[in-house]
Amino acid sequence: MNPFGEATDLTQGEKIVTISSVVPSVLSLNHHLEKLKPQVRFLSSLVRSLQVSLKKRFGGIFINVKMATLTQDGTTAPFSDPVYLKAAALDPAFSLMWIDHHVLVSLEVKAEVRQHVKELILREAVETEQPTPCVDEEEQEILGQGEGLFAAYHKKKKKKDVGTTPALQLSHYLHIADGQNVLLFWAMNMKVLPSLFKVAIRVLDVPASRAPVERVFSHGGIILRPHRAQMSDRLLTNLVFCKCNAL
Repeated sequence: MNPFGEATDLTQGEKIVTISSVVPSVLSLNHHLEKLKPQVRFLSSLVRSLQVSLKKRFGGIFINVKMATLTQDGTTAPFSDPVYLKAAALDPAFSLMWIDHHVLVSLEVKAEVRQHVKELILREAVETEQPTPCVDEEEQEILGQGEGLFAAYHKKKKKKDVGTTPALQLSHYLHIADGQNVLLFWAMNMKVLPSLFKVAIRVLDVPASRAPVERVFSHGGIILRPHRAQMSDRLLTNLVFCKCNAL
């Protein structure tokens, strides 16, 4: 049960990115149980029950990676939102490595899943991308006339186009992602991968579970004791904020 404990700690953290670990954790646990089946002798029913429960609870993830089929009744499977796939792929600690190691399908299907995840990220990157206005050389010369008496003596430096398409950024990201800390990675590469950065900050700030939120309310209950009944709302808010954001 150690892998289950590790997955619980990863998905219930407070000051770390948690949503990116959902898909790798679920698929890794399923792979762990799959390997245990031929090894256990007296607990085979427990292993099977755990695997059935895992696939039922996180059915949407298994459907999205083509390890399960859609339900016949037309209901939406739990955890079927594509945000879980995008978050896992945009965390350099996982990238797309979880597809190779823990998606138990054929190589052709793995390639389809990999392409599907890329398309999800690129689609959102294109939607969030805003075109920047371009200033031609004539306008630059006109605007530069008022920069000083000898402004014409200086060499005109053409602004280098550092922007790349979302597809090139994604390719570069997958090349450099190698287990780095997700927060440090995006802080250092926010200008190198601007389109992907916008997608990352949207999907990675989603908490994987409600445990951190419940802890906030617990801290509020501890601070607002009966002998502090006349504490103002503003003071309570500030105390809870300081308590939950202390280093």
